[in-house]
Amino acid sequence: MSYLENEIADEDVLIRDLDKSEFGSKLLFLGLAQTGKTSIIQVVFENKAPETTEGIPATVGVRRKLVDFSDISLNVYDVGGQITYLEEAFVDLRESIFSRIKALFFVVDTSRHDDFEIAKMYFRRAIRNLNEYSPEGKTVVLAHKMDLVSTKEREKAISFITEIFELEDYSEVEIFETSIYEKTLMDAVEKALGI
Repeated sequence: MSYLENEIADEDVLIRDLDKSEFGSKLLFLGLAQTGKTSIIQVVFENKAPETTEGIPATVGVRRKLVDFSDISLNVYDVGGQITYLEEAFVDLRESIFSRIKALFFVVDTSRHDDFEIAKMYFRRAIRNLNEYSPEGKTVVLAHKMDLVSTKEREKAISFITEIFELEDYSEVEIFETSIYEKTLMDAVEKALGI
C-alpha cells in the first residue's frame, strides 16, 4: 500500500479502488505542481468563480470527481504535480491512471519557462502511456495562465511551448492558450470533448 493512500481526503477515491463499471467519460489533468490544474477543474466543472481558487492547497496524490458537464457524465482525475505524486501515477498507478481516457489535458504554466524541460519529459511519458492504455484518447496541451502574458506576446508563448515540447511530432495533439479568467478555457475543454 502506498503512503499516499493515507493522505488522500475522504471525499476522494483512490484510482486503484475504482470499480471499472463506474459511469462517465474519463478526463485526466496532468502537469507540474502549481500549473493550475485544480483551479481549472473547479472553474470549469464545479462552476466556482476564478478568484475563489486562489490559495487552494496543492493536490495530494490523485483525486477524482464525478461531474455532469453539458449533459455528459464525467470522471475528472486530478494528479498532484509534485514529483513524488507524478512518479507514483506514472509507475505504481500507471495502468489505472491511463486506462479508458477520453481526453488528457496536460497543463503548462506559460510563465514558468524554467519548468518547461521537466514538463516536456512528463508530457512525453504521458503520451506513451496514453498510446498504450487509451489509444483512442485525445491529448490537449493547455498553455495556461495566459492572463499573465501580454496580448502581443501570446502567440510567441504558444510557439515557444510548441517548439520546446516538439508538438510538431504529435499531429494529433492540440494546444490552446487558456486562463481561468477568460472564455478560452471553456472553449478548449468543449472542443476537446467535441461539444
